[in-house]
Amino acid sequence: MRASLILMPLLALAAAAQRKCGTTKVPGALKEQARAFQRANARSAFPAAIAANRTLVVETYFHVVASDETEENGWVLDDKLQKQLEVMNQHYKRTGIRFDLKETTKTVNKEWATASIDESDTTVELAMKKKLRKGGYSALNVYFRPLGDGLLGICVFPEDVEKDSDEFWLDGCQVLHSSVPGGSTKNYDLGATATHEIGHWFGLFHTFQDGCDGGDQVDDTPAQSTPTEGCPKGKDTCTGTKYPGEDPIHNFMDYSYDACMDEFTAGQTTRIFQFWDKYRGKNSNSALLHAF
Repeated sequence: MRASLILMPLLALAAAAQRKCGTTKVPGALKEQARAFQRANARSAFPAAIAANRTLVVETYFHVVASDETEENGWVLDDKLQKQLEVMNQHYKRTGIRFDLKETTKTVNKEWATASIDESDTTVELAMKKKLRKGGYSALNVYFRPLGDGLLGICVFPEDVEKDSDEFWLDGCQVLHSSVPGGSTKNYDLGATATHEIGHWFGLFHTFQDGCDGGDQVDDTPAQSTPTEGCPKGKDTCTGTKYPGEDPIHNFMDYSYDACMDEFTAGQTTRIFQFWDKYRGKNSNSALLHAF
């Protein structure tokens, strides 16, 4: 079964536009696995200690899909792609994760570039990804294109998949071409969209997933009931002794402006490695090191 997509509509021309999700449901099996990890982590500090001393190099491929060779219609220049890679590595540095860009493809195909996102009909998306996708299930494929429909980015969660199944081919992240560093999408032009989407690819939920009593199943992420717009000070949507801490507006898995985002928690790092080991790392060719 295909993992749920993360849809992020954006009113691109509005100064106060906010990241929003069109599909917020996390696959039930993944959510239950997150709860199991959360319970296990509460009983022992060992998983967190392991994650704190691990590094991971992720085999990465960039794909630019445009209607023509103009930036307006999806073409992303090499220097902006290089900056996007640098931003991703900077954002994930504290987690011990590095992205090793193996190849960049650039394709002019108007049908692929302008296709709407439709979970009920993935014909065009599947054709595009079967042609462009590289590597195994542990390889990150990022497709930069003019998504349309006000979308900022979409990605799929990890799951158990069979090689060459539709779920295998549909894996990866699609990112609005103008959200790369130096892009034209105001407030979302520093490259954090790719960082956010890749977080979902690793298995992280939104910080506000299912409200105050839901959350992302990571204990060191403060409870949050609503996504953040902009970069407000003192935002605290879950109050009382049961919910210590203000909203994690600086977390990459919230919806703040790019300039406001600067952290993954230690618990999120642990969760990334737990999901990696269960789903993507089993048949990985990526360099995974343990340091004790």
